[in-house]
Amino acid sequence: MQPTMSSLSNRDFKNNPFLSPGEYCTCHIGISESDERMAAIIVNKQYYSFFKSVKDREKALSVINKLQEKGNDALIVKTPKGFSIWVLEPTAYLCKSK
Repeated sequence: MQPTMSSLSNRDFKNNPFLSPGEYCTCHIGISESDERMAAIIVNKQYYSFFKSVKDREKALSVINKLQEKGNDALIVKTPKGFSIWVLEPTAYLCKSK
């Protein structure tokens, strides 16, 4: 069962930054500081750009904690090869396919 937007908006991502399939969609975004298209996910109508991949769950949590200490919101997605980390881009816009 896919979660509704209202159930996602009530979720506490700070205490549980791990996303499950169906909680996000992949896309490409742009930001005003760059002309590049960036890989991204969308969660609760907010865009998160790809930051980095790590192999270990504890390393992913460590990276997230450091990002949060610097004032960045970030989320984690489990992948076949480890964990990908995504950082909130509040000024991002959706890029159309080429």
